[in-house]
Amino acid sequence: MLTIFPIKPSVVRSAHTSRKALVLSLGMTLTALSALGTAQADQTPSPALVNVSASASVEAAPDKASIEARLWEKTPARKVDDKAPDSKVQGEAARQARETLETRMATLIKALEKAGIDSRQISAGSLNLRPELYYQRNDNDQDPQQWQRTHLERPISISLGDLNQVPEVIDLLLGAGVNQLAGVQYQLSDRDALEDKVLKEALLNARHKAELMAETLGATLGAVQSINESSNNPRPQMMAMRTDMAEAKSSGSEYRPGELSLESNVQVSWALKSTD
Repeated sequence: MLTIFPIKPSVVRSAHTSRKALVLSLGMTLTALSALGTAQADQTPSPALVNVSASASVEAAPDKASIEARLWEKTPARKVDDKAPDSKVQGEAARQARETLETRMATLIKALEKAGIDSRQISAGSLNLRPELYYQRNDNDQDPQQWQRTHLERPISISLGDLNQVPEVIDLLLGAGVNQLAGVQYQLSDRDALEDKVLKEALLNARHKAELMAETLGATLGAVQSINESSNNPRPQMMAMRTDMAEAKSSGSEYRPGELSLESNVQVSWALKSTD
């Protein structure tokens, strides 16, 4: 006689719980093994490094120059009061000042071209207008009176490939009555190539130092780990000149640009390999 015993629900739940516990335990074991492997990987010693700083510099004589000047005119000053200004009178004053300024600029450009300066070397900037306000106190007035005028200005720049032309061009500018002479800026035509050369020399100096250090300590250089570079090569500044053109005299003056210095600094790290 076959007897069938019913399975109690508690037994089913117990078996199901055991399977869940087994899966959970297995997952925890795998997680622990993974964490152990990661910890062991993190404990791998970092490669030995050699960090080197080096620099290089070069002195070069400039071979070109630029000269900048400004010409300006001003309209007659008028008092600023509550009355509406006469726009027609102001417009006529500005027109006359502009015509005078343009004539002066054209005369200067012709003088430069006559002296052998190519038109492509001359850059005449656009017209700039701005109002000027100032106060003036009269003897009988307790409060200063406000005055206004219009300032019209045009810049001009001359690029020279022959430094021997610098004194002559300055004389021409002074003779044309420029209102402001900013100065002379000396430059290098092959500046980019020189900067590359200096950087390469700095890197070679760094490698030489690193090899010497490694060899002395019984090691060899491995792969480069990092490179940093900084340069101290500011663009040449204008050599300031007098702005009082009424008294400035350039005849017989000498203009000596000297030499421009280019410098490069590098920091390089190499991995070290022991020769043992």
